[in-house]
Amino acid sequence: MSERQMLLQELGKISFAAWEITLFLDTHPFHSEALEYRNHYEKTARALRMEYEQKYGPLTSAASRSSHCWDWIDGPWPWEYEKEV
Repeated sequence: MSERQMLLQELGKISFAAWEITLFLDTHPFHSEALEYRNHYEKTARALRMEYEQKYGPLTSAASRSSHCWDWIDGPWPWEYEKEV
């Protein structure tokens, strides 16, 4: 697995954890430990996203860095990655 794929996979895991904790907080808004976990995972996801985008370009159109071209589509689409055998 390439570094790019590993970074993207780790970002997916961390983002998923943050989202699940967010859903838990919808029904348990005063659960301070869950809020701490969410903040930790959100901070970690933000750092991973920044690292990925610095190395490989934007993940979403909102992260496009260029004001003169639409650069977020320059990288491979998710279905264009080669599967490991």
